[in-house]
Amino acid sequence: MTRLSLAVLTQAEIETVHELTMKLLASEGLTFNSAPALDLFKKSGFKTDEAKVFVDSRQLENALASAPAETTIHSRNPERKATVGANHPPVFLSASGAPMIITEDGAQRPVVFDDYLDMLRLTQTSPVLGMANSGALYPTYHDPELALRLQVNHALTMTDLPLVGQTEGEALSRFCVDMAQAASGLTDAPVLVGICNSLSPMAWDARMLEGIKVFAERGQVLNISCCAMCGATAPVFLLGAVVEANCEVLGGLIYSQLVRPGTPVIYGTTSSVMDMSSMGLALGAPEYGLISGACGQMAKRYGLPYRSGGGLTDAKVLDAQAGLESAWNILTSLMGGVNFMLQSVGILESFMAVAFDKWVFDEEIIGRAKRLLAGIGPFPSDLPQIFHEGLENGGYLKLKSTLKNFRKEFHRPTLGDRRNFEAYRQRGRTVRDDAWSLVKNRLAEYVKPKMEASCRKAMDDVFAKTVGEAPPELN
Repeated sequence: MTRLSLAVLTQAEIETVHELTMKLLASEGLTFNSAPALDLFKKSGFKTDEAKVFVDSRQLENALASAPAETTIHSRNPERKATVGANHPPVFLSASGAPMIITEDGAQRPVVFDDYLDMLRLTQTSPVLGMANSGALYPTYHDPELALRLQVNHALTMTDLPLVGQTEGEALSRFCVDMAQAASGLTDAPVLVGICNSLSPMAWDARMLEGIKVFAERGQVLNISCCAMCGATAPVFLLGAVVEANCEVLGGLIYSQLVRPGTPVIYGTTSSVMDMSSMGLALGAPEYGLISGACGQMAKRYGLPYRSGGGLTDAKVLDAQAGLESAWNILTSLMGGVNFMLQSVGILESFMAVAFDKWVFDEEIIGRAKRLLAGIGPFPSDLPQIFHEGLENGGYLKLKSTLKNFRKEFHRPTLGDRRNFEAYRQRGRTVRDDAWSLVKNRLAEYVKPKMEASCRKAMDDVFAKTVGEAPPELN
């Protein structure tokens, strides 16, 4: 696999970020808004002052020594497990947490439950996604607590991929682990990744800390992330956001290792700049790639898998802005060493909306990026002979080597028109038209993966114990 490379920081700057991190952790500390978490820090010998916890270099080194460099997330289909780490291909995941959807006619509306089911169908049939997401849409329908539990059930039922679980509080986290273990039949291996985000600046929320505690106690994987905004919840300077993200992520990592040493942690950030005109997070900004690349270097310094990036854009529909910004963020993140990419496909308007045409368009970008990662390939031993045959025949089109190898040598796009202008004009279709046709075909061809009856019963029992009745059957 070819390594794309983006070195934002020099080796000396990496060490400066680390030194500033340790200075801030020792002098300013991190706020942990949780009495149980503070009690654990105190019992473990950390200096505290009310809700603040202070960290020294030895305490960080102990935590880093127990966190593994890679981890495998299992699923109910053993062939679709995902390994996250520097020596493995990146794992791509779908959009996450969007409350709005952009329809085929370009209108925006709140998501409904059928939208989530369609997202699961697209996930299961995706040529690039390696995990499913139980929080792909923010539930604006039904009772939100019930909707979150239904999303967990349906993600485990409608896909056979490893799962990103829910971490908003102790009860939901426990439910999620119980359901994933029931679906897979595995109680002694990771079957979930929990996304736990800090509360910038320099704090952690009680519900996220509950999620970290539950997932760590149950042997699951944690993606500990920061989403700071330069000029708002982080210093205006990009390096300030890098140092702040480093402090917050390492603070969450330390807590996870106190709960259970050896808990797998993926270091993450989606930090960017605040747009000073709209006063919103600007994920399509080129600075995102610089912050992401620098944080990737810090994750590598600490020997941790890294999460960042995705098809992130500030655009409102699938247009030139969406394509430019999404391709930029996917490529710069891969160049920065990303191992785990949430928000890979489908996102619009800086996390606020999702669109299915954008979903398959982002899959095309990732397909091209994976072709880059695959590299140019080994030197064919018979290349001189191929030259000889081609020159004798006046070209290479009819050669056996061409007919045998062109499909694996060339990336074949699912979207994009390579014909001449006249053919394009006569066809009368845009890339959005083609994207929606692809979406509709995928949804029509979806087949729900089979599940063992014993696993289905175990899931139903967990769901009924929590909700009071079994979940609805889905086609």
